[in-house]
Amino acid sequence: MICKTISVGDKRCDSCFKKCDDLKRCSQCSFLYFCNRSCQENAWEMHKKECKFILKSKPNVPTASMRLFALILFKLQKYGEDNPQEDIYGRKVSFKTLMSHAEEIKQSIKPIQQMVALISTLKDYIGESNIPPPSEFIEIFGKMVINSFTISNHDGESIGTGVYLGASVFDHSCNPNAEVVFDGINMYIHAVKRITPRDINKVYISYIEQIEFTEKRQESLLEQYYFLCQCEKCTSPEYNDLMKKLIVSEEEAKQHLEKFREGLENIKEIKKSKVGAATLYSACLQELNAQGEILADTHIYRVKVLETAFDACVWNNQWADAVMIGQQLLKPYRLYYSDYNPAFGVHLFKLGKIQLFLNLPSSYETLKQASEILEITHGKKHPLYQELLENLCDSESLSLSKLSITE
Repeated sequence: MICKTISVGDKRCDSCFKKCDDLKRCSQCSFLYFCNRSCQENAWEMHKKECKFILKSKPNVPTASMRLFALILFKLQKYGEDNPQEDIYGRKVSFKTLMSHAEEIKQSIKPIQQMVALISTLKDYIGESNIPPPSEFIEIFGKMVINSFTISNHDGESIGTGVYLGASVFDHSCNPNAEVVFDGINMYIHAVKRITPRDINKVYISYIEQIEFTEKRQESLLEQYYFLCQCEKCTSPEYNDLMKKLIVSEEEAKQHLEKFREGLENIKEIKKSKVGAATLYSACLQELNAQGEILADTHIYRVKVLETAFDACVWNNQWADAVMIGQQLLKPYRLYYSDYNPAFGVHLFKLGKIQLFLNLPSSYETLKQASEILEITHGKKHPLYQELLENLCDSESLSLSKLSITE
């Protein structure tokens, strides 16, 4: 890994990205937190230079992208482009070898606008003298954007961004044969299908959200990574047809689809505003009722609203409703995700835990399905898998006790 930054507003240790009850602030900048002295010492080599700039910029605070670019810049100034270096099955990977797509960026309006805005804010943050010349800046910017990974917590929620050298060698597929998971800042890539031994050119991970219309996925890939995917999901109409499936004719649905798209966008805005889980859930139910006689249960608009409704139920401790909503997501997830997908496994784990909390016998089967997926995607030593095993054991005990009562 080259560098990483925590999402702004997420109170975590800046070294290991984990939460604890007694985080310590950096005594100088008072902006970053650390678990303990050990974590602070581990982070100090990179933080000591940015610390003074954070202190100087107060009361303004740097954004995550500002911090990430500045940290990459500081590391390059100290070690050069060839250090650190990783050996991935015989391929030497360093910051110097990463793709930047600088020429494509120069021809793209949105990336240029983002870069210009970043330069402007960086001048105020680290000073104009630390800003590299345009040709060098665009190379660093491109490599940062193209090779960044979203670091997620055990629930799959974004907590930060990092540039990982080794993982940058793997190509994309919307139908991947390997999955990326995290434990803090540690990234793990596990094969979920049979892959030619030691051939990294045959390893495919997904760079983007998989449950999305084909045209939207292609648009995202072209906009950020400058290529179009040619996997089975992108070349076959099967998945797109399922995501657009209707109960009524296209002519009857035509007048409703734009309203449903706007409704989904409105729900996203409500979620961002953090007005409250009850309000969010109410908006989701209203939208689901409107969709009910028009969209099939595999339609992407319905799936997206169900996902938000499930989260809202969990946040508001509406456990019975969470089970009802969570079960409705199982069919589309099985259709859209591969047999071993971490997002599907985590969903099953959440659903199974809620069922266990409600003393439902169905919890055992749900958790068993989750364990079969997470054992492959996360590995037996991952903390999430270990937590799942504990819940599975409790669920099995519950099932046995209910069986003995029945007998």
